[in-house]
Amino acid sequence: MPVRPFAMVHYHEIGLKGRNRSTFENRLVRNLATALSGTGAGDPRKLPGRVIVPFEPDADRALLRERLAAVFGVANVGLGVRGKLDLDSMCRVAWDTVRERDFTTFAVRARKAHSAFALSAREINEKVGAHLLERSGKRVNLSEPDLTCYIEIVGELVIVYAERFRGAGGLPVGSSGKVVSLVSSGIDSPVAAARMMRRGSRVVFVHFHSQPFTDGSSVRQASEIVELLTRYQYASTMYVVALAPSQQLVAATAPESLRTVLYRRMMIRIASNIAERESAGALVTGDSLGQVASQTLENLAVVEEAATIPVLRPLIGRDKEEIVSEAKAIGTFEVSSAPCQEACVLFEPKRPATKARIDQVRAAETSLETSALVAGAVEGSDVRTFRFP
Repeated sequence: MPVRPFAMVHYHEIGLKGRNRSTFENRLVRNLATALSGTGAGDPRKLPGRVIVPFEPDADRALLRERLAAVFGVANVGLGVRGKLDLDSMCRVAWDTVRERDFTTFAVRARKAHSAFALSAREINEKVGAHLLERSGKRVNLSEPDLTCYIEIVGELVIVYAERFRGAGGLPVGSSGKVVSLVSSGIDSPVAAARMMRRGSRVVFVHFHSQPFTDGSSVRQASEIVELLTRYQYASTMYVVALAPSQQLVAATAPESLRTVLYRRMMIRIASNIAERESAGALVTGDSLGQVASQTLENLAVVEEAATIPVLRPLIGRDKEEIVSEAKAIGTFEVSSAPCQEACVLFEPKRPATKARIDQVRAAETSLETSALVAGAVEGSDVRTFRFP
């Protein structure tokens, strides 16, 4: 009968929590169970400082690695098998673990937690290392080994593995409340949303379009982006909101140079209304300081003044190269790079104001029935849901 393998999941930041640490651990366990559904993995189980997940011997390891690596809150994962709490078993399982692998140098790293086993971690390293040295004929290198054999002892449980990979880090999604993220079909806003997920927030998305004056490409791309991001939080809601009625009024009544700022303020008002409905605690945008005309300090301040809750800008100090790199890492760059017609290009001013003044903006809004526009936009929105896996 094949030996049943296990995934040993380690977390980092959760371990720094105090009395509410178990809340974060429980959320991580639930997220792991959701992420691994359909992969042949069993129920995740908490151990001191880590989570263990059994899986079937014939499970698709590549799929397991992909799913585990995308779970926020995970620092690293080892894929191995169970041994017994005696030295001979550890030596035998360690040799079985490394014997088919290609390496020239190796090291053994043992860790003990809440175990009464007589040998120390250092003694286990020495004795198992001597056994592997004799059986393999390879060299020991404790600083930069080609292969590392890990032995983890937690109470009576022993897991041995040589296959280890990094996780996504951060905090488990759902442990830091809920936010509403304005998401375009571009590169920046999906990265901002993913950063908030990595800090444990659950994200509700709002996408603005200008149909029928633009085509449906931005909605299609935004939907693809949210579908991709849902693999990090397992369930997503996106409000698809028509901005064209507000844009038409702004274009007809307001100074041309203020149009972009006024569009953005309307977006913030609508998103604030949705946040209230969703019991979300903040708005999230993909703003990066100075990147475009609406993202100067003055314009950011004027736009934020329209919000009823805090506005978070995870990318504010990032340059485009850094943002592109993150977009590639989370898998949204290719979709975001495709050409499409965004909402804010409708009636776009030739010379947008870069230092809008709040008194001028308020004066321009006196002819707009903002409350009615916001209510109409929210009530007429198309609410879409996404699930993963």
